[in-house]
Amino acid sequence: MSPKNDEIDQTYLWTELAQDHIHSAQLVAPSGAPPVTIASGVGAWTLGGFSADIIGAGIVAALFDIHWAIISTPSANGDYEIVLYYGAADTECARMKFTRSNVFVSSVTLPVQTIILPVNSRVRAAMMDDAGGRTADICLFYHTY
Repeated sequence: MSPKNDEIDQTYLWTELAQDHIHSAQLVAPSGAPPVTIASGVGAWTLGGFSADIIGAGIVAALFDIHWAIISTPSANGDYEIVLYYGAADTECARMKFTRSNVFVSSVTLPVQTIILPVNSRVRAAMMDDAGGRTADICLFYHTY
């Protein structure tokens, strides 16, 4: 491990960390289907109900994590916040924000960093915004381990 037993070999530690984070090529959800529509609640900054599954239970038969979200066709200018949930208990795993303005170009790619999610976990979303009653579409990019 180290030239001296009482020292930590940083190269060795970083190598071990990197090996624990080796994952598959990027995958997309939903795959071969349109994005999933999410809706905000009725009032400003009111979380709407859960979306349909973005990743259905039983679809990803390996540990996985989410790295990116593509948000498209937000229904109006304003500030939005999206919350991702995983598993049967709908445990929160990520939040992201974006703003649509008059120069918005139909979609935005947002970085996301979730924990490593359990095998076969479903993922769905809820959304809120600064006015309420809006919609947007979402796709997720993820990796398996």
